[in-house]
Amino acid sequence: MKIKHIRWIAIIGLLAIFSLQYVWLVNTCKLAKESIQFRSNEVFKDASMQELFHRMEVLKAELNKKYAGQDTIIGVKVELDDDYDIAESGMLDDNANQWLMSNMHISIQEAVAKTYKVSVSLASLDSIYRANLNMEGIDAKVVCCITDSSGHVLKSSRPLRLGEHGMLSTPLYPLNYKRTENLQAFIVNPYWVIFQRMTLLLIATVLMMILIIGCIVCQIRIIARQNKIAKIREDFSYALIHDMKTPISSILMGIQILETGKLDARPDKRDKLFHILKDESEHLLALTEKVLILSKLENHQLKLFREMLSLRDMLDDLIEKFSAKADKPVHFSLVLEVETILADGEFLKEAISNLIDNAIKYSGASVDITISSVCKPDGAVVIKVKDNGFGIPLKDQSRIFEKYERASAATRSRKGGASGFGLGLNYVLRVAEAHGGTVRVESIEGEYSEFSLSLPQKEFLN
Repeated sequence: MKIKHIRWIAIIGLLAIFSLQYVWLVNTCKLAKESIQFRSNEVFKDASMQELFHRMEVLKAELNKKYAGQDTIIGVKVELDDDYDIAESGMLDDNANQWLMSNMHISIQEAVAKTYKVSVSLASLDSIYRANLNMEGIDAKVVCCITDSSGHVLKSSRPLRLGEHGMLSTPLYPLNYKRTENLQAFIVNPYWVIFQRMTLLLIATVLMMILIIGCIVCQIRIIARQNKIAKIREDFSYALIHDMKTPISSILMGIQILETGKLDARPDKRDKLFHILKDESEHLLALTEKVLILSKLENHQLKLFREMLSLRDMLDDLIEKFSAKADKPVHFSLVLEVETILADGEFLKEAISNLIDNAIKYSGASVDITISSVCKPDGAVVIKVKDNGFGIPLKDQSRIFEKYERASAATRSRKGGASGFGLGLNYVLRVAEAHGGTVRVESIEGEYSEFSLSLPQKEFLN
């Protein structure tokens, strides 16, 4: 399956998860809102009775003060209204006890207001209602009102703007049998209360979604990397066959010529052909050994044999070798501040050889190569190989040390450069790491490339 198809499937899956989570949260919010509505109705009913008893206690205290030394009894005549339609009120069911309590509440409210001229204290009711809601775990801003039979607000405990979005209201609780005045309360910030109740749920949901998204992204990256690895392996196989085909063909052709016996009478030609066959065989062997060595370096299975080396002698040998085999003019310059180095001679020489080989391959008709060495303040020796070749694009500089990077474009070349396996620079990296050092590149496309191989010294000298 292509990575773009996987991405689309992941996007569709995420949308489905988001949709399900949204529906679940909306339904949960509705249930929480219904729960708050139910509890607020019950609490307001009790709060209205508490406010009524509070008024009667205040009235009793005033009468006791007025009639000091005398027993004060407040009497209220309760009349049950047979014509009062309980079902129509919308607040009670058919339960007889509820009907009785409702009628008693209305009768007491009406009697206290008519007999003792003590009206409902909306401020006290507001305070009692809010305190009771807090006891139920509902920290809400409330407004208590007196309304007419149609719900029009006649008086309120604080300014109220009816019609605010999301505001919850209790049913009307009559103050008289004619229902000309009724008590009603509003919760003006119910969604904040709902949010408070759902805080842990929302946090858990967000964390879960982050985890799901993270897992999906990681999975896509893993799949993409696997696809990349598969493509690299495919391209590497092609590059391997492509680069090994020439020497193998040369070897087979040479053997066929030797089998014919045509060169038996021409020993000089035969010796030259043997030399070619030997070079091609050594070339194949070198490629095989490089792949095996890289594998061991990656797995830290290859032990280095560090010794003090003459850097100048090593570089002189490499210059002589490349000057002889290069098919273009190559000019070398040595600028050595440090001429001895502690390293594995075989691996270091091969690493520098790869850098020189790259400089020659990825250059024009002629190339100037400067090899220098400096000592850093921390004691590390830095070997630099600089050329005046094609340079490396900035976007490719972070990938050039990856194994088989050049194989991903099997036949690619930079302005006519040779194709290959992409092992050379990865080999340099592994050698540097095996020595406890680093390798970096500085390049400007079309001007130059400079590779710096840094190898620590002090810890191995002590």
